[in-house]
Amino acid sequence: MLNLKKRFRNNRVLLIFKMRMRRFKARFKNPIRGNNNLIIKKGVLINTKFDIIGNNNTINIMSGAVLSDMVIIMRGSNHSLIIGERCHIKGGNFYFEDEFCTIQIGKGTTVESAHFAVTEPNKSIIIGEDCMFSYGIEFRTGDSHSIIDLETKKRINYAKDIIIGDHVWIGAKAIILKGVTIGNNSIVGINSIVSSNIPVNTIAAGIPAKIVKENVDWIKERIYDN
Repeated sequence: MLNLKKRFRNNRVLLIFKMRMRRFKARFKNPIRGNNNLIIKKGVLINTKFDIIGNNNTINIMSGAVLSDMVIIMRGSNHSLIIGERCHIKGGNFYFEDEFCTIQIGKGTTVESAHFAVTEPNKSIIIGEDCMFSYGIEFRTGDSHSIIDLETKKRINYAKDIIIGDHVWIGAKAIILKGVTIGNNSIVGINSIVSSNIPVNTIAAGIPAKIVKENVDWIKERIYDN
């Protein structure tokens, strides 16, 4: 038996055949496994893949929304993904674990690419309307593993919701951590790590992100002084 396996590994033709068979099986693998999973597609999906294992999960892509080069991964049950009208999301993934988790993207929001990870029961990532996110951004409601206090023997890093207001601009490669709320009309700088709340109409940047300017707003159009 061992000689047969060795011969298989050393035979290039057999190895290529094995790889092709794996690809063939993957192509016909059911991407949605479980009961009562509902996908409502009123928008446009381009090269968007589903990988769902669980029950009673709901995905609602509203009219005018466009998702391209996305992966939607759900592990567990009773999750909800809502993509608002006229959203354009060009790359990255939505990742769900445990149960009763929600990701909601408000209408008119655009995302170049982002990793949205919502973990632990009843946690949410809520994104407002008319937001503009650059590429390589991460949103994480939890740490994925437990940190234990040695004195109390209790966990100290439970997951928390993330809430982003309306008309928020987030720069490339920013990381938004658990428990953060970002107020309306605010801006997050490139490569920032946001671990605490950002008020409305402010610019925050750095590691960790700190307020660098207050009483501001932003628009997509460039204005040139005469």
